[in-house]
Amino acid sequence: MNTYALIYTMRDVDRNAEHRPAHIEFLRALLRQGRIQTGWKFPQYEAGAIQGVLICQGESAAEVAGWFERDPVITSGARTFEVREALPMAVQA
Repeated sequence: MNTYALIYTMRDVDRNAEHRPAHIEFLRALLRQGRIQTGWKFPQYEAGAIQGVLICQGESAAEVAGWFERDPVITSGARTFEVREALPMAVQA
């Protein structure tokens, strides 16, 4: 398994709000399956802003992207996303 960051970008705030309940259920399913490790959302709900980042486990970036192509906020056009390989920071405490 590899680690990937799923990065959401907001496109349409109203459409996002409309599809948020289905989006939350979609994310809960991925959490139950162990595909999402953790995530962070950002309170800047405006078009063009990065809205959130999820850290996911998968075999490839294409596999992770395939899961999120079915996310209701993506299929509705409320957000876009990109998947990037993620590595642990080299900085030690």
